[in-house]
Amino acid sequence: EFWTAVLTGIDGSIQAIMSLVIPYIMVFYIILGILEDSGYLTRAVVLLDRTMHHFGLHGGSFIPIIVGLGCNVPAIMAVRTVQSRREKVILSSMIVMAVPCSAQMAIIMGATGSYSGIVYAFGILVMLVCLAVVTGVLMNRFMKYEPSNLAMELPDLQVPSAKNVLFKTWYRIKDFFYIAFPLLVVGSIVVEVLLQYELLDVIVDPLSPVIVGMLGLPAVCSIAFIVGILRKEMALGMLQILAGGVALEAFMTPDQFVVFGVVMAVYMPCVATLITMWREIGWKETVGVSVLSIVVAILLGTATNLLLQAF
Repeated sequence: EFWTAVLTGIDGSIQAIMSLVIPYIMVFYIILGILEDSGYLTRAVVLLDRTMHHFGLHGGSFIPIIVGLGCNVPAIMAVRTVQSRREKVILSSMIVMAVPCSAQMAIIMGATGSYSGIVYAFGILVMLVCLAVVTGVLMNRFMKYEPSNLAMELPDLQVPSAKNVLFKTWYRIKDFFYIAFPLLVVGSIVVEVLLQYELLDVIVDPLSPVIVGMLGLPAVCSIAFIVGILRKEMALGMLQILAGGVALEAFMTPDQFVVFGVVMAVYMPCVATLITMWREIGWKETVGVSVLSIVVAILLGTATNLLLQAF
């Protein structure tokens, strides 16, 4: 039984990482590499400078936001290019709570989009845009103002180099193979062993009032959320493992996939992002943003659950 659980965990983790990296994450990084290499991304920064002022930011803040669509870690690291501490806190909060990284995008499109319909997936993206606007406007209004300015050199437009684009793509996705894959394998094996010996109740039961009562999800989804704190892309893979060999569409209803997508899109940054935030903006702000993201995720998930039940 033990070795069966180990082999099942390895098999499930291989399927999970390959279904995420190739169709979603790699494609995004190729597109980002083309925009960077062509010189267009810098021009977009200048064009959006006035818009970003509504959030107390400059156009340069748009680059960390775009990078955040790939991975929040380099996005938070890019926050150091912002001049004032006030802007760093506002921008970090917007990135963590409302900019879905490629792993979260894979969950939104690959889970909610596949099992609930593409309309619901785009609905989550619209919700995130609204959340980013509300977060930026409110923080800009209530945080003490610190003056700063934007100075940027525009590179010439050019045809992207295939070699450069592919190199950047590999540089950005290699961590998924070096870090996420071993973590997913170990996590999968542990969960399979716990499932085999029925030891998951210790973790699942205390969180059931929120997971089942408020969000209307299967109780074991709490495991996927906890594992998602290690690496976001592991949550969907873990959900497949928690389904215990049953097809995901039989394990959860389309409405539940919508709620799952909403919560995964907003709640708690991954461990790597937390550590990076700690270095860039301080531990108090990091804890504050993390707690706020959990609360907002639960509230939005609960509201989504109630709306779907009502209509």
